[in-house]
Amino acid sequence: MKFLKKLKRVTVLFAQHVTRVVKVIWSFLATQEKADDRKFLWNENRLTDGDILPKAKLFSQIPGPLPLPFFGSQWLYSWIGPYFLDKLHLANEDKYFKYGPIVKEHYLWNFPIVHLYDKNDIETVLKYSSKYPIRPGLEAQIFYRNSRPDRYKSVGLVNVQGLEWHHLRSKLTTQLASTALGDHTVKQLSVISEELIGKIREERDAYNLIEGFEKYVYSCGLEVIFAILLGRRLGALNKSSIPPIAERLMFATENLFEVSHETMYGLPWWKYFPTKSYKKLAECEDIIYDVFSDLVKEALISDEATETQSPVLNQILTAEGVDTRDKIVSLIDLVAAGIETTGNATLFLLHNIVNNPEVKMRVYEELDRVLPTPENTITPQLLLELKYLRACVAESLRMTPVAPNVARILEKPFTFQGYHVPAGTLVVCETWVASLQEENYRNAKSFIPERWLDSDKTNRHPFLAVPFGVGRRMCPGKRIAENEMLIITAKLLRAFDISFHKPLEQVYKFLISPKGPIKVILRERC
Repeated sequence: MKFLKKLKRVTVLFAQHVTRVVKVIWSFLATQEKADDRKFLWNENRLTDGDILPKAKLFSQIPGPLPLPFFGSQWLYSWIGPYFLDKLHLANEDKYFKYGPIVKEHYLWNFPIVHLYDKNDIETVLKYSSKYPIRPGLEAQIFYRNSRPDRYKSVGLVNVQGLEWHHLRSKLTTQLASTALGDHTVKQLSVISEELIGKIREERDAYNLIEGFEKYVYSCGLEVIFAILLGRRLGALNKSSIPPIAERLMFATENLFEVSHETMYGLPWWKYFPTKSYKKLAECEDIIYDVFSDLVKEALISDEATETQSPVLNQILTAEGVDTRDKIVSLIDLVAAGIETTGNATLFLLHNIVNNPEVKMRVYEELDRVLPTPENTITPQLLLELKYLRACVAESLRMTPVAPNVARILEKPFTFQGYHVPAGTLVVCETWVASLQEENYRNAKSFIPERWLDSDKTNRHPFLAVPFGVGRRMCPGKRIAENEMLIITAKLLRAFDISFHKPLEQVYKFLISPKGPIKVILRERC
């Protein structure tokens, strides 16, 4: 072990020495660069579309890790660096402690990215009034969808920008955000949650243990998505055998986030030849596309658009001026966003509640009062009475969000922490890190749902705990996702005394997920 430590130390020192040498060489080469379109590296001067704001320090002076030519700061996540890509959220937290409330780092081809940690700077970015806010898309997914014009007219709501984004969003997603749909789906969510409980009772072992508990929660999420989007049941929670279509969709959605992470943060060889990750991404996209393409075409042929019980599918199928390919891709994006993300958030919520005894007892008291028996169906009226559980949801999303930050591309120059940041800069608002700082939340690293109750309106910030985004780019399924978390958690905790085999470990797979398999003991409550 001592030898390995010495070897690593020597390697790091050597890398630092090489970095200094390369930096000197790079500085010389940069002065020789010709001002033409053949430049193959990112030039920060391209960002400046106007004069530097008065009294602001230069963009190049923003503190951050030392970049290498071509590779930028990617070396930080290699075997000689201090960070790991599957712990990217912790790396971004460490950069805050090392460099302060504003950090600039360079990704591949020396593309600059600015991380903001100050609550006022974050608010400035997220409150900026823009008709078409620019959020960076998923480059590999865009690349693939552009290569298949037979299937994709656009690159989808998640990736498209500007007027085209506004057109698709207004035509396809307004039903998702409606209060009426939220109330309409409450009973569906309650029934599906009861099916989840039945499956758990059937399949737990003699010691009340379930291994791979996350699979049950994801299956429940898939069933919810089908019920809400398509107005039909899939059978993902069947006690006997799961339909092949459910297994295929579970495989595709689970792997899609993982390969999106690999293609986004790894070396982009997929641009030049189909890598293993790119092939897996294409496979996942194709699986989801094939399933929903058949369903949409079947509905259109049978005139189901006017008869389906799903208001969401009604809106999508009857949307005027929208290509059928865009209707299909909108369903793909909604499915991909709605299964693992909400499932992971629910797992973190359960873990946070049961590992805080005082919180758990108060949740039990509320559930026993609102739901006298575990078999009670949750209605919109009863859901309103679960005030403390709703506060637990808000606190869990603050402490353990699935999305730890919000990204924007600036449309005008700003000054943050005294530094000029030009238009065109990719800015990442590190909301999760900011939410864990004492200056923003009292006892920030403690799970305290009471801070979200009406009786305690102090010590909140409207632009930090924003796991669904904010403004025009906010997730349209926010209301449904919150209801899903509430109802599944309420039904599980009303039926079972739950304990986790060990604390959940967070891993970064494009979004933050609990590392599986998750072992959970579920004992019957009286």
